[in-house]
Amino acid sequence: METTGQYFYFLSWMGWIIVTFFFPKSAIRTNMSILLLVVIACSTTTVQMFGFTITASFLVLAVTALIMLVNSLRQKYILHYFSICTVALAYVCFIIFEIYDPVWIFLDRTWLLSVIILYLSLLLFKTKRERFVFMLTGVLLGEVLRSIVTDRIFSYSDIGSFEFLAVLALSSAGMATWMMFETLTIHLDSLIQKRVRERQG
Repeated sequence: METTGQYFYFLSWMGWIIVTFFFPKSAIRTNMSILLLVVIACSTTTVQMFGFTITASFLVLAVTALIMLVNSLRQKYILHYFSICTVALAYVCFIIFEIYDPVWIFLDRTWLLSVIILYLSLLLFKTKRERFVFMLTGVLLGEVLRSIVTDRIFSYSDIGSFEFLAVLALSSAGMATWMMFETLTIHLDSLIQKRVRERQG
């Protein structure tokens, strides 16, 4: 587990506390709280499927992403498909690059990969829902592709390890922080515009 597990557990519990005690009462808050608890609880449970060792947390996240994806993909299917694949390929290519030329990874690989995923998600997706849903889908797809590649080369067949969960947790935390910043700037802008109108009127 080591550092990546600590990242995952710390951010997941912080996320659960914020969602449970600071979000307004709604179905979204309830569902998010339950999802976070289930993901935390299932993080050490593994199952064997198709020759791969898959964590239960990965399966829970995959089912969640599929449900949310069906509700979100209402138009621009091809554009969203390629955008999700871009995130997935970035995830896979980073890990392959790290394996074959690790000397260039001069920062913590979990933080660096999370920043890349976050940047691509902010660049490719516009709405808050799209950013979370498609980022989750892209990282999940990337983890599957990564496991196929590493299984062929190194016979390493784990899917949904703490390394994956830590990257997802850091990317999600970064996305939430960015959205809070956007909301704050919009609120401040509206206050400034209101003051300007009051002075002019």
